[in-house]
Amino acid sequence: MHLLAIHEDTNSSLALLEDSRVLFAAAEERFTRNKFQHGMPERCLSYVREAHGKDLRNADVLVAGNPTHFLARLPGFLPEEEHDLFGPMQKAYLSFQDLLPASPVLRTASTTLSAAALRLKIGRKVHFVDHHTAHGYSAYMTAGFPECVTVSADNMGDGFAAKVFDCSDGTCRELYGSSAVKSPGQFYGEITQLLGFHVLMAGKVTGLAAYSDWRPAYPLVSRLFSLSRDGRDFDVAPLWPRSRSRGIFADLSRFSPGEISAATQRRFEDVMVGYVKAAVAATGRRKVALAGGIFANVKLNQRIMELPEVDEVFIHPAMSDQGIAMGAALHYLAHNQGLKPYSIDHVYFGPSYGEEEIGSALEANKLVYTRPADMEAVVAKALVESKVVARFFGAMEYGPRALGHRTVMYRPDDWNVNIWLNRNLKRSEFMPFAPVTLAEHAAECYINIDKAAHAARYMTMCFDCTEPMARTCSGVVHVDGTARPQVIDRETDPAYHRIVELFYKETGIPSVINTSFNMHGEPIVCTPEDAIEAFLDSKMDYLAIGPFLVERQKANS
Repeated sequence: MHLLAIHEDTNSSLALLEDSRVLFAAAEERFTRNKFQHGMPERCLSYVREAHGKDLRNADVLVAGNPTHFLARLPGFLPEEEHDLFGPMQKAYLSFQDLLPASPVLRTASTTLSAAALRLKIGRKVHFVDHHTAHGYSAYMTAGFPECVTVSADNMGDGFAAKVFDCSDGTCRELYGSSAVKSPGQFYGEITQLLGFHVLMAGKVTGLAAYSDWRPAYPLVSRLFSLSRDGRDFDVAPLWPRSRSRGIFADLSRFSPGEISAATQRRFEDVMVGYVKAAVAATGRRKVALAGGIFANVKLNQRIMELPEVDEVFIHPAMSDQGIAMGAALHYLAHNQGLKPYSIDHVYFGPSYGEEEIGSALEANKLVYTRPADMEAVVAKALVESKVVARFFGAMEYGPRALGHRTVMYRPDDWNVNIWLNRNLKRSEFMPFAPVTLAEHAAECYINIDKAAHAARYMTMCFDCTEPMARTCSGVVHVDGTARPQVIDRETDPAYHRIVELFYKETGIPSVINTSFNMHGEPIVCTPEDAIEAFLDSKMDYLAIGPFLVERQKANS
Protein backbone atom coordinates (compact mmCIF):
# COMPACT_ATOMS: atom_id res chain seq x y z
CA MET A 1 0.00 0.00 0.00
CA HIS A 2 1.27 3.44 -0.96
CA LEU A 3 0.10 6.30 1.25
CA LEU A 4 0.66 9.92 0.24
CA ALA A 5 0.29 12.63 2.90
CA ILE A 6 0.27 16.36 2.26
CA HIS A 7 0.38 19.56 4.29
CA GLU A 8 -0.57 22.73 2.39
CA ASP A 9 -0.31 25.53 4.93
CA THR A 10 2.89 27.39 5.89
CA ASN A 11 5.83 24.96 5.81
CA SER A 12 4.02 22.76 3.27
CA SER A 13 5.36 19.25 3.03
CA LEU A 14 4.78 15.78 1.64
CA ALA A 15 5.40 12.23 2.83
CA LEU A 16 5.18 9.01 0.82
CA LEU A 17 5.08 5.69 2.65
CA GLU A 18 5.01 2.15 1.29
CA ASP A 19 3.16 0.20 3.96
CA SER A 20 5.03 1.55 7.01
CA ARG A 21 8.32 2.34 5.25
CA VAL A 22 9.06 5.99 4.48
CA LEU A 23 10.06 6.40 0.84
CA PHE A 24 10.13 10.20 0.83
CA ALA A 25 9.51 13.09 3.20
CA ALA A 26 10.49 16.71 2.62
CA ALA A 27 9.34 20.31 2.85
CA GLU A 28 8.36 22.17 -0.31
CA GLU A 29 10.71 25.06 0.55
CA ARG A 30 13.74 22.92 -0.29
CA PHE A 31 12.59 22.71 -3.92
CA THR A 32 11.16 26.21 -4.41
CA ARG A 33 14.00 27.90 -2.48
CA ASN A 34 11.40 30.06 -0.66
CA LYS A 35 11.60 29.58 3.12
CA PHE A 36 8.39 28.47 4.82
CA GLN A 37 6.71 27.88 1.44
CA HIS A 38 2.96 27.40 1.71
CA GLY A 39 0.40 25.83 -0.62
CA MET A 40 0.18 22.50 -2.40
CA PRO A 41 3.65 20.85 -2.36
CA GLU A 42 3.81 20.71 -6.16
CA ARG A 43 7.58 20.36 -6.45
CA CYS A 44 7.63 17.54 -3.91
CA LEU A 45 4.88 15.86 -5.90
CA SER A 46 6.90 16.23 -9.10
CA TYR A 47 9.90 14.57 -7.49
CA VAL A 48 7.83 11.72 -6.07
CA ARG A 49 6.12 11.21 -9.43
CA GLU A 50 9.47 10.95 -11.20
CA ALA A 51 11.37 8.98 -8.55
CA HIS A 52 8.60 6.68 -7.27
CA GLY A 53 5.83 6.79 -9.86
CA LYS A 54 3.24 7.99 -7.36
CA ASP A 55 1.08 11.10 -7.30
CA LEU A 56 -2.24 12.42 -5.97
CA ARG A 57 -4.22 10.26 -8.38
CA ASN A 58 -2.62 6.84 -8.09
CA ALA A 59 -1.60 6.64 -4.43
CA ASP A 60 -3.70 4.04 -2.64
CA VAL A 61 -4.52 6.40 0.21
CA LEU A 62 -4.35 10.18 0.38
CA VAL A 63 -4.12 11.90 3.77
CA ALA A 64 -3.96 15.58 4.72
CA GLY A 65 -3.62 17.59 7.90
CA ASN A 66 -5.69 20.56 9.11
CA PRO A 67 -9.31 19.67 8.30
CA THR A 68 -10.64 23.16 9.12
CA HIS A 69 -7.96 25.20 7.33
CA PHE A 70 -10.01 26.07 4.26
CA LEU A 71 -8.20 29.38 3.69
CA ALA A 72 -4.97 27.57 2.82
CA ARG A 73 -6.88 25.59 0.18
CA LEU A 74 -8.44 28.60 -1.56
CA PRO A 75 -6.27 29.74 -4.49
CA GLY A 76 -4.26 32.90 -3.94
CA PHE A 77 -5.61 33.62 -0.47
CA LEU A 78 -2.49 33.23 1.67
CA PRO A 79 -0.10 36.18 1.21
CA GLU A 80 3.44 35.48 0.06
CA GLU A 81 4.92 37.96 2.52
CA GLU A 82 5.55 37.37 6.22
CA HIS A 83 2.51 37.24 8.49
CA ASP A 84 2.18 40.29 10.74
CA LEU A 85 1.29 38.82 14.14
CA PHE A 86 0.21 42.26 15.37
CA GLY A 87 -2.00 42.85 12.32
CA PRO A 88 -5.81 42.67 12.14
CA MET A 89 -5.84 39.69 9.74
CA GLN A 90 -3.83 37.52 12.14
CA LYS A 91 -5.95 38.59 15.11
CA ALA A 92 -9.17 37.95 13.20
CA TYR A 93 -7.97 34.50 12.18
CA LEU A 94 -6.95 33.63 15.74
CA SER A 95 -10.36 34.82 16.97
CA PHE A 96 -12.07 32.66 14.35
CA GLN A 97 -9.93 29.68 15.37
CA ASP A 98 -10.90 30.29 18.99
CA LEU A 99 -14.57 29.79 18.06
CA LEU A 100 -14.08 26.40 16.36
CA PRO A 101 -13.87 24.14 19.45
CA ALA A 102 -17.00 25.64 21.00
CA SER A 103 -19.11 25.72 17.83
CA PRO A 104 -19.85 22.35 16.19
CA VAL A 105 -21.74 24.15 13.41
CA LEU A 106 -18.77 26.39 12.57
CA ARG A 107 -16.36 23.49 12.73
CA THR A 108 -18.51 21.35 10.47
CA ALA A 109 -18.88 24.18 7.97
CA SER A 110 -15.13 24.84 7.96
CA THR A 111 -14.33 21.15 7.52
CA THR A 112 -16.86 20.78 4.71
CA LEU A 113 -15.55 23.82 2.85
CA SER A 114 -11.96 22.68 3.34
CA ALA A 115 -12.68 19.17 2.04
CA ALA A 116 -14.59 20.53 -0.95
CA ALA A 117 -11.78 22.93 -1.88
CA LEU A 118 -9.18 20.15 -1.75
CA ARG A 119 -11.36 17.65 -3.62
CA LEU A 120 -11.93 20.24 -6.34
CA LYS A 121 -8.15 20.47 -6.76
CA ILE A 122 -7.34 16.78 -6.84
CA GLY A 123 -10.60 15.03 -7.70
CA ARG A 124 -10.59 12.32 -5.04
CA LYS A 125 -11.38 11.57 -1.42
CA VAL A 126 -8.92 12.66 1.28
CA HIS A 127 -8.61 11.41 4.85
CA PHE A 128 -8.10 14.38 7.20
CA VAL A 129 -6.20 14.44 10.48
CA ASP A 130 -6.46 17.23 13.05
CA HIS A 131 -3.42 19.54 13.26
CA HIS A 132 -2.30 18.75 16.81
CA THR A 133 -3.27 15.09 16.49
CA ALA A 134 -0.89 14.88 13.52
CA HIS A 135 1.85 16.49 15.62
CA GLY A 136 1.07 14.11 18.47
CA TYR A 137 1.34 11.00 16.31
CA SER A 138 4.52 12.25 14.63
CA ALA A 139 6.18 12.35 18.05
CA TYR A 140 4.66 9.29 19.72
CA MET A 141 4.97 6.90 16.79
CA THR A 142 8.66 7.69 16.15
CA ALA A 143 9.93 8.05 19.73
CA GLY A 144 10.20 4.34 20.46
CA PHE A 145 8.19 4.68 23.68
CA PRO A 146 5.45 2.04 24.16
CA GLU A 147 3.74 4.50 26.53
CA CYS A 148 4.28 8.22 27.09
CA VAL A 149 2.66 11.61 27.44
CA THR A 150 2.78 13.64 24.25
CA VAL A 151 2.49 17.42 24.07
CA SER A 152 1.87 19.35 20.86
CA ALA A 153 2.24 23.13 20.94
CA ASP A 154 2.79 25.85 18.34
CA ASN A 155 1.10 29.02 17.11
CA MET A 156 -2.24 27.39 16.35
CA GLY A 157 -4.00 24.74 14.29
CA ASP A 158 -7.62 23.59 13.97
CA GLY A 159 -8.71 25.82 16.84
CA PHE A 160 -6.01 25.01 19.38
CA ALA A 161 -2.55 26.26 20.32
CA ALA A 162 -1.64 23.12 22.28
CA LYS A 163 -2.92 19.67 23.15
CA VAL A 164 -1.93 16.96 25.62
CA PHE A 165 -2.24 13.25 24.79
CA ASP A 166 -1.93 10.10 26.88
CA CYS A 167 -0.33 7.57 24.54
CA SER A 168 -0.23 3.77 24.68
CA ASP A 169 -1.01 0.76 22.46
CA GLY A 170 -0.42 2.81 19.32
CA THR A 171 -3.09 5.40 20.19
CA CYS A 172 -2.90 9.02 21.31
CA ARG A 173 -5.90 9.80 23.56
CA GLU A 174 -6.54 13.53 23.74
CA LEU A 175 -6.88 14.78 27.34
CA TYR A 176 -7.19 18.55 27.00
CA GLY A 177 -6.12 21.49 24.90
CA SER A 178 -5.52 25.24 24.92
CA SER A 179 -7.31 27.74 22.70
CA ALA A 180 -5.66 29.31 19.67
CA VAL A 181 -5.87 32.76 21.25
CA LYS A 182 -3.76 31.59 24.20
CA SER A 183 -0.87 30.67 22.02
CA PRO A 184 2.73 30.16 23.19
CA GLY A 185 3.84 30.44 19.57
CA GLN A 186 2.02 33.76 19.17
CA PHE A 187 3.70 35.09 22.33
CA TYR A 188 7.20 34.17 21.21
CA GLY A 189 6.47 35.22 17.64
CA GLU A 190 5.30 38.69 18.64
CA ILE A 191 8.55 39.29 20.50
CA THR A 192 10.46 37.93 17.51
CA GLN A 193 8.78 40.45 15.22
CA LEU A 194 9.19 43.24 17.78
CA LEU A 195 12.96 42.65 17.65
CA GLY A 196 13.00 42.83 13.85
CA PHE A 197 13.36 39.13 13.00
CA HIS A 198 11.14 37.09 10.67
CA VAL A 199 8.28 35.65 12.70
CA LEU A 200 9.29 32.08 11.81
CA MET A 201 12.94 32.69 12.75
CA ALA A 202 12.32 32.64 16.50
CA GLY A 203 15.59 30.78 17.00
CA LYS A 204 17.29 34.16 16.62
CA VAL A 205 15.70 35.23 19.91
CA THR A 206 16.84 32.00 21.57
CA GLY A 207 20.41 32.56 20.39
CA LEU A 208 20.47 36.22 21.44
CA ALA A 209 18.98 35.45 24.87
CA ALA A 210 22.18 33.83 26.16
CA TYR A 211 24.10 37.12 25.99
CA SER A 212 22.01 39.14 28.47
CA ASP A 213 20.40 39.10 31.91
CA TRP A 214 16.79 37.89 31.88
CA ARG A 215 15.80 39.59 35.13
CA PRO A 216 15.34 43.30 34.19
CA ALA A 217 12.58 42.78 31.59
CA TYR A 218 11.08 39.63 33.11
CA PRO A 219 8.27 41.26 35.17
CA LEU A 220 7.00 43.10 32.09
CA VAL A 221 7.26 40.12 29.74
CA SER A 222 5.47 37.97 32.33
CA ARG A 223 2.33 40.05 31.86
CA LEU A 224 2.10 38.79 28.27
CA PHE A 225 2.13 35.05 28.92
CA SER A 226 1.34 32.95 32.00
CA LEU A 227 0.32 29.47 33.09
CA SER A 228 -3.14 28.83 34.51
CA ARG A 229 -3.46 27.75 38.15
CA ASP A 230 -4.01 24.10 37.28
CA GLY A 231 -1.17 24.07 34.72
CA ARG A 232 -3.47 22.91 31.92
CA ASP A 233 -3.97 26.20 30.10
CA PHE A 234 -2.32 29.54 29.39
CA ASP A 235 -3.24 33.10 30.27
CA VAL A 236 -2.29 35.87 27.85
CA ALA A 237 -2.70 39.60 27.50
CA PRO A 238 -5.92 40.51 25.60
CA LEU A 239 -5.46 39.85 21.87
CA TRP A 240 -6.92 42.88 20.11
CA PRO A 241 -5.28 45.65 22.20
CA ARG A 242 -1.78 44.20 21.70
CA SER A 243 0.33 46.60 19.65
CA ARG A 244 3.99 47.28 18.94
CA SER A 245 3.53 50.98 19.68
CA ARG A 246 1.60 51.01 22.96
CA GLY A 247 1.11 49.16 26.21
CA ILE A 248 3.52 46.46 27.32
CA PHE A 249 5.38 46.30 24.00
CA ALA A 250 6.01 50.04 24.03
CA ASP A 251 7.25 49.80 27.64
CA LEU A 252 9.71 47.08 26.59
CA SER A 253 11.53 49.61 24.39
CA ARG A 254 13.56 50.80 27.38
CA PHE A 255 15.33 47.44 27.48
CA SER A 256 18.00 46.20 25.09
CA PRO A 257 17.16 43.53 22.49
CA GLY A 258 19.31 41.10 24.46
CA GLU A 259 17.43 41.77 27.70
CA ILE A 260 14.07 41.38 25.97
CA SER A 261 15.22 38.13 24.36
CA ALA A 262 16.56 36.77 27.65
CA ALA A 263 13.37 37.61 29.55
CA THR A 264 11.20 36.16 26.80
CA GLN A 265 13.17 32.94 26.67
CA ARG A 266 13.11 32.56 30.44
CA ARG A 267 9.36 33.24 30.68
CA PHE A 268 8.70 30.87 27.80
CA GLU A 269 10.69 28.13 29.53
CA ASP A 270 9.04 28.72 32.91
CA VAL A 271 5.50 28.54 31.52
CA MET A 272 6.02 25.66 29.10
CA VAL A 273 7.96 23.57 31.62
CA GLY A 274 5.02 24.04 34.00
CA TYR A 275 2.63 22.96 31.25
CA VAL A 276 4.61 19.77 30.59
CA LYS A 277 4.93 19.06 34.34
CA ALA A 278 1.15 19.22 34.64
CA ALA A 279 0.80 16.83 31.69
CA VAL A 280 3.23 14.39 33.31
CA ALA A 281 1.28 14.60 36.58
CA ALA A 282 -2.06 14.11 34.80
CA THR A 283 -0.94 10.92 33.07
CA GLY A 284 1.64 9.48 35.41
CA ARG A 285 3.88 8.91 32.39
CA ARG A 286 7.60 9.51 32.89
CA LYS A 287 8.51 9.49 29.20
CA VAL A 288 7.67 12.60 27.17
CA ALA A 289 7.30 13.03 23.39
CA LEU A 290 7.06 16.53 21.90
CA ALA A 291 6.10 18.09 18.57
CA GLY A 292 4.95 21.46 17.28
CA GLY A 293 6.94 24.51 16.33
CA ILE A 294 7.71 25.72 19.83
CA PHE A 295 9.72 22.57 20.46
CA ALA A 296 12.26 23.78 17.93
CA ASN A 297 13.38 25.75 21.00
CA VAL A 298 16.30 23.61 22.12
CA LYS A 299 16.76 25.42 25.43
CA LEU A 300 13.15 24.75 26.39
CA ASN A 301 13.61 21.09 25.51
CA GLN A 302 16.64 20.94 27.80
CA ARG A 303 14.63 22.34 30.72
CA ILE A 304 11.94 19.70 30.15
CA MET A 305 14.55 16.93 29.95
CA GLU A 306 16.05 18.05 33.26
CA LEU A 307 12.77 17.67 35.18
CA PRO A 308 13.25 15.06 37.91
CA GLU A 309 9.85 13.52 37.15
CA VAL A 310 10.88 12.88 33.53
CA ASP A 311 12.95 9.81 32.62
CA GLU A 312 13.35 10.40 28.87
CA VAL A 313 12.39 12.97 26.24
CA PHE A 314 12.05 12.74 22.47
CA ILE A 315 11.27 15.51 19.98
CA HIS A 316 10.08 14.61 16.50
CA PRO A 317 12.91 15.60 14.10
CA ALA A 318 10.54 17.71 11.95
CA MET A 319 8.86 19.25 14.97
CA SER A 320 7.44 22.26 13.07
CA ASP A 321 4.56 22.08 10.60
CA GLN A 322 7.01 20.37 8.25
CA GLY A 323 6.05 17.27 10.25
CA ILE A 324 2.27 17.53 9.78
CA ALA A 325 2.24 15.35 6.64
CA MET A 326 4.28 12.62 8.33
CA GLY A 327 2.14 12.76 11.47
CA ALA A 328 -1.08 12.50 9.45
CA ALA A 329 0.33 9.46 7.64
CA LEU A 330 1.36 7.76 10.90
CA HIS A 331 -2.08 8.44 12.41
CA TYR A 332 -3.75 6.75 9.45
CA LEU A 333 -1.41 3.76 9.60
CA ALA A 334 -1.85 3.36 13.36
CA HIS A 335 -5.63 3.36 13.13
CA ASN A 336 -6.10 1.47 9.86
CA GLN A 337 -3.05 -0.78 9.47
CA GLY A 338 -2.16 -1.52 13.09
CA LEU A 339 1.20 0.29 12.99
CA LYS A 340 2.85 0.31 16.41
CA PRO A 341 5.28 2.93 17.83
CA TYR A 342 8.86 2.48 16.71
CA SER A 343 12.20 4.21 17.18
CA ILE A 344 13.06 6.21 14.08
CA ASP A 345 16.69 5.47 13.26
CA HIS A 346 17.43 8.12 10.62
CA VAL A 347 15.74 10.95 8.70
CA TYR A 348 17.44 10.71 5.30
CA PHE A 349 14.10 10.70 3.48
CA GLY A 350 14.63 13.55 1.01
CA PRO A 351 15.74 13.48 -2.62
CA SER A 352 19.04 11.93 -3.63
CA TYR A 353 20.99 12.53 -6.83
CA GLY A 354 23.19 10.17 -8.79
CA GLU A 355 26.73 10.56 -9.98
CA GLU A 356 25.63 11.49 -13.49
CA GLU A 357 23.36 14.32 -12.27
CA ILE A 358 26.06 15.69 -9.98
CA GLY A 359 28.72 15.47 -12.66
CA SER A 360 26.49 17.27 -15.17
CA ALA A 361 25.91 20.11 -12.71
CA LEU A 362 29.66 20.48 -12.11
CA GLU A 363 30.34 20.48 -15.84
CA ALA A 364 27.58 23.02 -16.50
CA ASN A 365 29.27 25.38 -14.03
CA LYS A 366 32.69 24.69 -15.61
CA LEU A 367 34.13 23.59 -12.26
CA VAL A 368 37.36 21.66 -11.94
CA TYR A 369 36.91 18.61 -9.72
CA THR A 370 38.62 15.40 -8.70
CA ARG A 371 37.34 12.01 -7.64
CA PRO A 372 39.23 10.97 -4.47
CA ALA A 373 39.71 7.27 -3.84
CA ASP A 374 38.93 7.85 -0.14
CA MET A 375 36.64 10.86 0.18
CA GLU A 376 36.18 10.54 3.96
CA ALA A 377 39.93 10.60 4.56
CA VAL A 378 40.35 13.64 2.31
CA VAL A 379 37.55 15.53 4.09
CA ALA A 380 38.91 14.64 7.54
CA LYS A 381 42.40 15.81 6.52
CA ALA A 382 40.98 19.11 5.29
CA LEU A 383 39.19 19.60 8.63
CA VAL A 384 42.39 18.86 10.53
CA GLU A 385 44.05 21.56 8.41
CA SER A 386 41.35 24.09 9.41
CA LYS A 387 39.57 24.08 6.05
CA VAL A 388 35.82 24.65 5.68
CA VAL A 389 34.16 21.74 3.87
CA ALA A 390 30.62 21.73 2.47
CA ARG A 391 29.24 18.19 2.23
CA PHE A 392 26.50 17.09 -0.19
CA PHE A 393 25.89 13.37 0.21
CA GLY A 394 23.08 10.88 -0.39
CA ALA A 395 19.47 11.60 0.50
CA MET A 396 18.59 14.98 1.99
CA GLU A 397 17.57 15.22 5.64
CA TYR A 398 13.88 15.49 6.60
CA GLY A 399 13.18 18.37 8.98
CA PRO A 400 14.83 21.73 9.68
CA ARG A 401 18.29 20.49 10.72
CA ALA A 402 21.29 19.61 8.60
CA LEU A 403 22.44 16.18 9.76
CA GLY A 404 25.50 15.47 7.67
CA HIS A 405 24.07 15.16 4.17
CA ARG A 406 23.59 18.88 3.43
CA THR A 407 26.15 20.17 5.90
CA VAL A 408 29.06 22.58 6.33
CA MET A 409 31.88 21.19 8.50
CA TYR A 410 34.81 22.80 10.31
CA ARG A 411 37.02 21.97 13.28
CA PRO A 412 35.36 22.92 16.62
CA ASP A 413 38.28 24.35 18.58
CA ASP A 414 38.36 27.82 16.98
CA TRP A 415 36.62 30.11 19.48
CA ASN A 416 36.45 32.87 16.87
CA VAL A 417 34.58 30.77 14.31
CA ASN A 418 31.13 32.22 15.08
CA ILE A 419 32.24 35.61 13.85
CA TRP A 420 34.08 34.83 10.63
CA LEU A 421 32.19 31.76 9.42
CA ASN A 422 28.78 33.31 10.08
CA ARG A 423 30.00 36.37 8.19
CA ASN A 424 31.08 34.22 5.24
CA LEU A 425 27.68 32.52 5.25
CA LYS A 426 25.97 35.93 5.67
CA ARG A 427 24.31 34.93 8.95
CA SER A 428 23.80 36.61 12.32
CA GLU A 429 27.11 36.54 14.17
CA PHE A 430 25.56 35.76 17.57
CA MET A 431 24.05 32.46 16.38
CA PRO A 432 26.02 29.49 17.75
CA PHE A 433 27.23 26.58 15.69
CA ALA A 434 26.34 23.00 16.58
CA PRO A 435 28.64 19.97 16.86
CA VAL A 436 28.36 16.50 15.46
CA THR A 437 29.78 14.09 18.03
CA LEU A 438 30.69 10.42 17.93
CA ALA A 439 28.17 8.39 19.93
CA GLU A 440 30.94 6.44 21.66
CA HIS A 441 32.23 9.70 23.18
CA ALA A 442 28.93 11.54 23.82
CA ALA A 443 28.87 10.85 27.57
CA GLU A 444 32.32 12.45 27.87
CA CYS A 445 31.00 15.64 26.26
CA TYR A 446 27.43 16.19 27.48
CA ILE A 447 25.66 16.05 30.84
CA ASN A 448 22.41 14.04 31.07
CA ILE A 449 22.80 12.73 27.52
CA ASP A 450 21.24 9.42 28.62
CA LYS A 451 17.86 11.13 29.22
CA ALA A 452 17.64 12.21 25.58
CA ALA A 453 20.05 10.03 23.63
CA HIS A 454 17.52 9.39 20.86
CA ALA A 455 16.62 13.08 20.57
CA ALA A 456 20.31 13.96 20.38
CA ARG A 457 20.58 12.08 17.08
CA TYR A 458 18.55 14.85 15.46
CA MET A 459 19.98 18.03 16.99
CA THR A 460 16.74 18.86 18.83
CA MET A 461 18.05 19.63 22.32
CA CYS A 462 20.74 21.51 24.19
CA PHE A 463 22.89 19.86 26.84
CA ASP A 464 25.22 21.33 29.41
CA CYS A 465 28.77 20.57 28.31
CA THR A 466 31.39 18.85 30.39
CA GLU A 467 34.58 20.70 31.27
CA PRO A 468 36.68 18.82 28.66
CA MET A 469 34.09 19.60 25.97
CA ALA A 470 34.03 23.28 26.87
CA ARG A 471 37.83 23.41 26.91
CA THR A 472 38.47 21.65 23.60
CA CYS A 473 35.43 22.72 21.54
CA SER A 474 35.05 26.44 22.14
CA GLY A 475 33.65 26.94 18.64
CA VAL A 476 30.47 24.98 19.42
CA VAL A 477 29.92 25.66 23.13
CA HIS A 478 27.57 28.63 23.51
CA VAL A 479 28.20 31.42 26.01
CA ASP A 480 25.80 29.72 28.44
CA GLY A 481 27.91 26.54 28.49
CA THR A 482 25.55 24.47 26.34
CA ALA A 483 25.73 22.87 22.91
CA ARG A 484 23.10 21.41 20.56
CA PRO A 485 24.71 18.21 19.26
CA GLN A 486 23.99 15.66 16.60
CA VAL A 487 25.23 12.37 18.01
CA ILE A 488 26.12 9.85 15.30
CA ASP A 489 26.91 6.13 15.30
CA ARG A 490 28.71 4.01 12.75
CA GLU A 491 25.68 1.87 11.89
CA THR A 492 23.37 4.73 10.91
CA ASP A 493 25.73 6.72 8.68
CA PRO A 494 29.10 4.97 8.21
CA ALA A 495 30.69 7.55 5.89
CA TYR A 496 29.75 10.56 8.03
CA HIS A 497 30.84 8.76 11.19
CA ARG A 498 34.17 7.86 9.58
CA ILE A 499 34.96 11.52 8.78
CA VAL A 500 34.53 12.50 12.44
CA GLU A 501 36.35 9.37 13.62
CA LEU A 502 39.37 10.11 11.41
CA PHE A 503 39.38 13.70 12.64
CA TYR A 504 39.30 12.40 16.23
CA LYS A 505 42.26 10.08 15.60
CA GLU A 506 44.33 13.05 14.40
CA THR A 507 43.22 15.64 16.99
CA GLY A 508 41.81 13.80 20.01
CA ILE A 509 38.57 15.77 19.55
CA PRO A 510 35.46 13.59 18.93
CA SER A 511 33.36 16.44 17.51
CA VAL A 512 33.25 18.61 14.40
CA ILE A 513 31.22 21.72 13.64
CA ASN A 514 28.10 20.84 11.66
CA THR A 515 26.06 23.77 10.36
CA SER A 516 23.44 23.81 7.64
CA PHE A 517 24.59 24.10 4.03
CA ASN A 518 22.82 27.28 2.95
CA MET A 519 23.34 30.99 2.73
CA HIS A 520 21.46 33.37 5.04
CA GLY A 521 17.73 33.55 4.37
CA GLU A 522 17.71 30.49 2.13
CA PRO A 523 16.51 26.96 2.83
CA ILE A 524 19.11 24.21 3.17
CA VAL A 525 20.34 23.15 -0.26
CA CYS A 526 18.47 20.37 -2.01
CA THR A 527 19.90 19.75 -5.48
CA PRO A 528 23.47 19.64 -6.81
CA GLU A 529 22.79 22.99 -8.50
CA ASP A 530 21.74 24.50 -5.14
CA ALA A 531 24.92 23.18 -3.52
CA ILE A 532 27.19 24.56 -6.24
CA GLU A 533 25.50 27.97 -6.15
CA ALA A 534 25.84 28.22 -2.34
CA PHE A 535 29.46 27.05 -2.48
CA LEU A 536 30.39 29.65 -5.09
CA ASP A 537 28.53 32.38 -3.15
CA SER A 538 30.46 31.61 0.05
CA LYS A 539 34.11 31.46 1.00
CA MET A 540 34.22 27.77 1.81
CA ASP A 541 37.41 25.90 0.90
CA TYR A 542 36.03 22.58 -0.37
CA LEU A 543 32.81 21.11 -1.74
CA ALA A 544 32.52 17.35 -1.26
CA ILE A 545 29.60 16.56 -3.54
CA GLY A 546 28.77 12.91 -4.10
CA PRO A 547 32.01 11.18 -5.15
CA PHE A 548 33.54 14.46 -6.39
CA LEU A 549 35.66 17.11 -4.65
CA VAL A 550 35.90 20.75 -5.68
CA GLU A 551 38.69 22.91 -4.24
CA ARG A 552 37.89 26.62 -4.26
CA GLN A 553 41.36 27.70 -5.32
CA LYS A 554 41.21 25.40 -8.35
CA ALA A 555 37.46 25.49 -9.02
CA ASN A 556 37.60 27.61 -12.17
CA SER A 557 41.24 27.12 -13.19
